[in-house]
Amino acid sequence: MTPFRSAPAGYVARWDDVEREVLGRVARDVAELVQAESGLEPGIEVGDGVAFTGVARVPQDPAVQRLLPDAHDKDADVAAEFRHLTQTDLAAGKVARLVAFAEAIDSPDELPDDPRDGAEIVVPRESAQEFAGALTDVRLVLAERLGLVDDADVETLHDEVLAGLEADDEDDEDEDDDVPDEYAGWERVGLTGRERRYWGGVFVAAGFAQESLVDEMLADLRAGRAGG
Repeated sequence: MTPFRSAPAGYVARWDDVEREVLGRVARDVAELVQAESGLEPGIEVGDGVAFTGVARVPQDPAVQRLLPDAHDKDADVAAEFRHLTQTDLAAGKVARLVAFAEAIDSPDELPDDPRDGAEIVVPRESAQEFAGALTDVRLVLAERLGLVDDADVETLHDEVLAGLEADDEDDEDEDDDVPDEYAGWERVGLTGRERRYWGGVFVAAGFAQESLVDEMLADLRAGRAGG
């Protein structure tokens, strides 16, 4: 994965097939999770202009609570009223941008002759905020699953991923049974061992992409090149 760079067509990076496949699959899974936990009807048309559809369901999954938090942590009535009035549109918007993100990286603008070079991902300037927002949602859900509470936890995980090990299983030589299959494990709380390193790597990759994209967006904004 290369960092995003500003270009005439938008923001351009190269992601290899595994990166695109895993991040796309997780984005779709998070979209399904948000839809189920927020009480959106399966057939609802997600996207701009979604109307209020009834009493919003309070999410029970802690990861979705991060995405759709209470508006007021000291007044339950105010929090419930705000959720009642806003959650449907907020949840539908998140679902829509997660699906759009997955579709965008499923169909890259350019496939390389050598797969090791990575496919070219082009994010138009007018879509960049939603693309970055989808990466934020993916990272928030993974952060909950990985037990990341603050910046210190994130830094520790980053070091673990880069080092390819973690303290809890340093002395364990027989971890084959802990290796996740293609996508298993991300939806569970308390990931350990190789599962933690695997999904920690996904979290770090999403953060790298998000940070480089936002940096380029801010640079364009300062230079007066921001999209509409």
